[in-house]
This record gives sequence, C-alpha cells and structure tokens, in this order.
Amino acid sequence: MGSWPVLTAAVVAVLVVGCGPPEAEGPPNALDAQDAARAMEMGAPAADALAQGLVGRLQEAMEEGGPAGAVDFCAQEALELTHQIQDDHDPSLEVKRTTLRWRNPANAPDAWEERVLQYLDRLERSNPDAVPTELTAAGPDGSLRYYRVLRTAGMCLQCHGDIPSLPSEVQQIVRERYPDDRATGYREGDLRGVIRVEIPAVPGSP
Repeated sequence: MGSWPVLTAAVVAVLVVGCGPPEAEGPPNALDAQDAARAMEMGAPAADALAQGLVGRLQEAMEEGGPAGAVDFCAQEALELTHQIQDDHDPSLEVKRTTLRWRNPANAPDAWEERVLQYLDRLERSNPDAVPTELTAAGPDGSLRYYRVLRTAGMCLQCHGDIPSLPSEVQQIVRERYPDDRATGYREGDLRGVIRVEIPAVPGSP
C-alpha cells in the first residue's frame, strides 16, 4: 500500500540544518526560528490536506475492492492524487510521501529526505517516545522542508504486514508489480515514513 494513515499530534521538533548538502551522519542542520515557523505554517496544512485526501480515497478503495483494491489504488492513482491535492492546495509547494522502506520506487527518498528518515529511524530504535510527529529542516537550493511523521495503522497491515499473513491476491500483485518491494513486515504503530512538503526559497534570500 503506498499511502499511510496518519496518527497526528501537536509535537514539533526543529532540527539543526546548514546550507550545504546533507552529510552521512547526524541529524539535519538547524533552521532559524523564522524559517522554522514559515516551514511549519506552510507545510502543516498541505500535509493535512494530502493525508486526509489519500486516507479517504484509500478507505474507499478498500471498501470497493478489499486489500487488492487498495494495492491497485496505490499503484495507479496515489501519485496522481498527490499531485492533484498539491496543486489544489498550493501549487508553489512540492508534496511527497517517502520512506526508507518503499514499495513504489517513485516514493524513494532523495539524499535530504533519507537523512531525516535515518535520524527518525535511529530515534525509533533507541526511544520511540522521543520521535516527533512533525519536524522542519533545510532542503536543497535554499528551500525549507516540513516533515509529518507517518505510522502504520491497523488497516495497513493487510498490505504491509508479514508476508505470510497478507491475502494471497495481495502477495501476487506485489510480486508482479514490485519485485524489489521493501514495504512488508510492519506492525501496527511502527514508523512508516513521512509526508514531506518543500517550500521554495524566497527570491533574494541568502
């Protein structure tokens, strides 16, 4: 399944980010207070819009076609719906779902996203209670990025649980469409990935 129901909360973490490309280790570099506030103000509503739109459509697909219908939706419609919601909400923003364990290669992280995801994964392994539900960080070319953490909901396990527990039709679809699938073996509540909203740099800013 390519879209992930969201467990939201009002926890914010501003991470430390610099102007250069992401390094291999350590948390992202810090935004100053003004940029962090701008990223939060513009990013959170866009993430909400995407989460609500995708979860609603995913539930419809599950009701209409069961888990196989949900896989079909994610394969054929989820990216298109993401772009539509992005354009309807604010075309200046770029919205994406990404994870370290993707099913569709189109959702694989770039270097900046990967570093944030690795940071979250380290926190999840050492102290799950320390994982924020929202955070901000710098992006490439002076952009700002807002990240909304996604966790695996119960209904996701029909497509993302342990392989032997998946319905046979889901196993077949995944084998055929996603031979390099990484997105199984989850438990309810596991860290699934993030919604990332990129806010472009303000013209003339350093």
